[in-house]
Amino acid sequence: MNYETLILSKGKEKALDRRHPWIFSGAFKNIPPHLNGGEIVEVLDAKKNFKALGFFSQGRIAVKVLSFTPAENIESLLKNSIQEAIDYRAEMGIFDLAKTNCYRLIFGEGDRLPGLIVDQYDHTAVVQLHHKGWIPYLDFIGNCLKDQNGIKNVYHKISEKLGDIETNQPYLIGENQKSNVKEHGNLFDIDWEDGQKTGFFIDQRENRRILGSYSKGKSVLNTFSYTGGFSIYALKNGARNAVSVDISQSAIDIANRNAEINDCSKKHEGIAQDVFEYLKEKGDQFDIIILDPPAFSKNRRTLHNAVQAYKRLNLLAFKKIKKGGMVFTFSCSQHVNPKLFEDTIRAAALESNRRINIIEKLGQPADHPMNIYYPEGEYLKGLLLKID
Repeated sequence: MNYETLILSKGKEKALDRRHPWIFSGAFKNIPPHLNGGEIVEVLDAKKNFKALGFFSQGRIAVKVLSFTPAENIESLLKNSIQEAIDYRAEMGIFDLAKTNCYRLIFGEGDRLPGLIVDQYDHTAVVQLHHKGWIPYLDFIGNCLKDQNGIKNVYHKISEKLGDIETNQPYLIGENQKSNVKEHGNLFDIDWEDGQKTGFFIDQRENRRILGSYSKGKSVLNTFSYTGGFSIYALKNGARNAVSVDISQSAIDIANRNAEINDCSKKHEGIAQDVFEYLKEKGDQFDIIILDPPAFSKNRRTLHNAVQAYKRLNLLAFKKIKKGGMVFTFSCSQHVNPKLFEDTIRAAALESNRRINIIEKLGQPADHPMNIYYPEGEYLKGLLLKID
């Protein structure tokens, strides 16, 4: 097929030789004004040699790379990449996790499919688009996913950052067949239609399991709790009580439902309140505190403010938690790298004037693969800390 071409300035091909999947606008001699966001383009070096094929964007990141080798048929390329993503998870044993039927099937750049996220909840796949280039291929994606790992329904939603885009009906295949999903035997009510992202934060699955192993007999505070995932794991593993705090009443309502369907509602309390205010008032009542805030930094311009917010949040928890307590602290901000996150937590620890040890460094599970050429893919960072 003939695609629009973009020519790199001399010497700019070196970044592509490192196989990073983003090409910035400053790497090109010029960008034709008629190019529309979402178009597929071929990228050539200054000598007109092929370098990459990808989706074009009108912005700082001009191209998100789909392939570093030529492709005659884009649908064949996408189908192969989708199948490789699913095969990888089968090979890693993701589909064999005990009493679990929710997974991430496709993780954007980590699966060489930038801007495409797919999560599976029992028999339903939820597709979330973060790039306009995927919109013409929605039905194609649905057909690629149908019958994979028991999928019968495919629902799609488009990231708010792409604006108000009209597409076909939200169910590409099948219909809304809601059921409580299982994660390591724990049950969860997932609202993929109106909930955040695809409805649940699957990336915290193994960290929730780790929390459970420390929870017996403990009083647990789950901040920025969303639908209460950490709280349910704590209670099902013998926690004395768990409190879920989130600013969203609708999220707390689902957290309370999740406590009910797991037969632990008597030991669970859901509170819709600002987390900082709650920590100031009652943070000293808990043996374990989970700090899992939304991304404080969504671009480099806000990085300084994000670091200050992480420091303030962790300092408050460190000052409040009981002696001998534990803090699970996380950042999902892509622009906060692991070293910066750890340095920020260290600064908060110093100011708290308490003895603090790192028990374990935490991250994302195998169904959120990290492309070694794309360090930004290591977005979820966590520390398990002991506070004396």
